[in-house]
Amino acid sequence: MFIRPYELDELHFAYCYRVYLRWRTHRARPQPVLAELGVPVLQEIGSRYGIHVLESNCSETDVLLLASLAPRETVSACAGKLKGQISKWLRERLNPSGPANLVSKGHFACTTGKSTADAVAEYLDDQGGHHGYGRRPRPPVFVRTYELSAADEERLRAKHAVTHLQHHVVLATWRRKGVFGDESGEAVARCWKHLLSQRPAALAKVSFVPDHVHVALRVHPAVSPAALILELMNSAQELMWDTFANPVIRAGVERLWQPSAYLGSFGDLESSRVSSYVRQWKRQAERE
Repeated sequence: MFIRPYELDELHFAYCYRVYLRWRTHRARPQPVLAELGVPVLQEIGSRYGIHVLESNCSETDVLLLASLAPRETVSACAGKLKGQISKWLRERLNPSGPANLVSKGHFACTTGKSTADAVAEYLDDQGGHHGYGRRPRPPVFVRTYELSAADEERLRAKHAVTHLQHHVVLATWRRKGVFGDESGEAVARCWKHLLSQRPAALAKVSFVPDHVHVALRVHPAVSPAALILELMNSAQELMWDTFANPVIRAGVERLWQPSAYLGSFGDLESSRVSSYVRQWKRQAERE
């Protein structure tokens, strides 16, 4: 039986995808004019690429910013676009006589969001109880945490950047029909873990209930979250029809998933605290 795969253009996303970025001038050489680069200029630069700069602060050597990205955007592409335009902005003001590297090659990036990593992990652990399955003798729930291996860490490592990028994804079944049980949830999770072992990404945690699934992911900065979500949706759909066709057919679903997803970034600090840090950083640095 042929079930139409999902395509990226048909998916709708609700999202809160935020990343904190920081980089320096080339060899940390002071460029006094850089301290004049304000939020409005960075917001205008970011808007050319659909990047929303929420907060920023600059000194003679450093640029710090908090940005909101669309699900298709990669962190490495975002950093490259912003750094390229800032380098151009500097050159226009400094008018160097010859080729000059004005911005460092590397950068630091971490995701942030409304919740911390600990809060997301706790929320996924509690899905069975939250949806009323906790008292059943055999609840149709599958929850598992995966420790990252050395191979996982190696795949996530970027060549010219230090990053820690984490996403919380929620996928709902077609018309929220109950499809998954503990056995099928475990099989899909195993499929995803194998798939991601061949991608610059890693599975951190899953929480299945019959009509939706929560997934926590770690990703390389070159990964587009939207493209990765598409792969997860299609691989799970293929597995369910191949291996668990009976529960799928009984549920009366036309396809496994709703053509939509929630994407939330998270980190060790909430975005409000990161935003506050970016605003206050220059004043603190000057005092020191």
